[in-house]
Amino acid sequence: MKTKNDLFETQKLLLVNNLKEIQQLNNSVEKCKLENTDQFMDFILGIIEVIDTYEKAEESIIERELNKDENSKFIINRFNSVNKRLLKLLQKNGVTRLEFPENRLLIGFCKVIDTEPDSNLPNDTIIEIVRNGYIHGKKLIREAEVIIVKN
Repeated sequence: MKTKNDLFETQKLLLVNNLKEIQQLNNSVEKCKLENTDQFMDFILGIIEVIDTYEKAEESIIERELNKDENSKFIINRFNSVNKRLLKLLQKNGVTRLEFPENRLLIGFCKVIDTEPDSNLPNDTIIEIVRNGYIHGKKLIREAEVIIVKN
């Protein structure tokens, strides 16, 4: 016949084993969450790269003045509609393009790739955004690449 101590020890072993199993399940859930977050970020970065490609293509078309005839305008509008849909998809998933109030450099959110003097503007004013940056909530996904004023 089992004593109270034997029953207590048996229950204690069961509890310890259950706690270990719960911890293993928690670890598995955390691992899955991290994997999902990594996959989400990879997917978002892929969409951002496609948006970059559209924007560069449009810039190239405009620079070469290939946007003058009606057929070109029609094609550009089609491409722009796809680009807008991709941006809306990002927004739907909580990803937004970085904004720069008053065209001022935001440290930690920008990579300065060049500087230019301009006595009419204060230092750290953004002259050009070469590559847009994106955030998800408060988490930086990709910093913006900018050209700023340095006098």
